Amino acid sequence: FVMAILALGLNILTGFTGILNLGVAAFMAVGAYSYAILTCDIYPFQLNFWSATGLTILVGLVAGLALGLPTIRLRGDYLAIVTLGFGEIVQDSLKNMEVITKGTQGINPLPAPPLSVYYLFLGFLALVVLLNRNLQRSRVGRAWIAIREDELAASCMGVNPMKMKLLAFALGAAQSALAGALWASYLASSGEPGNYDFQVSIIALCIVIVGGMGNIAGVLLGAFVVMGFNSIVLETFTNFLKAHNFISTTNVYT
Repeated sequence: FVMAILALGLNILTGFTGILNLGVAAFMAVGAYSYAILTCDIYPFQLNFWSATGLTILVGLVAGLALGLPTIRLRGDYLAIVTLGFGEIVQDSLKNMEVITKGTQGINPLPAPPLSVYYLFLGFLALVVLLNRNLQRSRVGRAWIAIREDELAASCMGVNPMKMKLLAFALGAAQSALAGALWASYLASSGEPGNYDFQVSIIALCIVIVGGMGNIAGVLLGAFVVMGFNSIVLETFTNFLKAHNFISTTNVYT
């Protein structure tokens, strides 16, 4: 569910608008650490789950605007490289700001979510899907798709590409920050900065590509295929092999 929400945030940029973002994990990290700072008892805020999650979404929105404003005029590979660099900068900054982020230790412990994690996260995913579907069918969504198909033609038809791209950055980052907040609440820890590396961004991109870029139902299917294969199929297959003594459960050193 968390990776599906993250991929849906990326889908706004890459699927709807055609902007290749290779640093979506950075927005997830921003969300996870913002949520941790707002809820952990070692900080003065100590907000409840709902308030902290709402503020985390706003922080992600601002982070998206902060990245989008200076880079929005870049295109293609140049923009992809900038987003990749942004992801590395955020990761290194979280490691070096030990006074605030506790460095590689991460921030913990965090309070548990107020409801069952499964149904709570499913509810958030349903809300994100509903929001994205309404956006896709709205005037804004049609403008995004027009920019993706032909930015020059969209501009000639009265669409403001810079404004629409900036909006896509902000909303995509907000959803990615939500995914980070949910992940931190599930782990009861922000996790170390290395948990939000380039690999996470690539996994989210693979989910979007497998499902079909711009296809919301496809993103959900992609999340199930990519994450489910690792968490369900491989684990079940490994347990089957162990049960029938095809592989050993102990390591033998010679």
